Amino acid sequence: MDPVSEPPPFDALEDRILPWSQVRVICGLSRTTVWRMQKSGDFPACVQVSRNRVGWWQSELLAWRRARTPRRLPEPRAVVSAQEPVEPVEPPQIRRIQEQAKGAARPEAVIDPDPGAKTRRKRKAAVAENQTAFDFGG
Repeated sequence: MDPVSEPPPFDALEDRILPWSQVRVICGLSRTTVWRMQKSGDFPACVQVSRNRVGWWQSELLAWRRARTPRRLPEPRAVVSAQEPVEPVEPPQIRRIQEQAKGAARPEAVIDPDPGAKTRRKRKAAVAENQTAFDFGG
């Protein structure tokens, strides 16, 4: 009985042309993004396999993936200040609710779902001379 040997690493396999379904798994990008990156030269070019089929060389894709360094968001840093802590500013609706909960002087204050509605003006639609205006609103 022969000892079981490890299969060769994926990179060591014979180079082959991959279809889009496998390219998507390797690169993790959308088809449109890959197309744009190919246009700018940032992604390996596809190879015409037949009249209606294209593919990508596996070795080129793996080399592209190894060379690519993904961007990472910077870690948030704590700001240390010698000043007194500043109280966070809250939107007016939250303050009204908190005042209501404490039994403040404004018990009738309610969250206004559209605070700018009272200050907005309705624009009248322009009606040409030869048209009839239908004003159904009040």
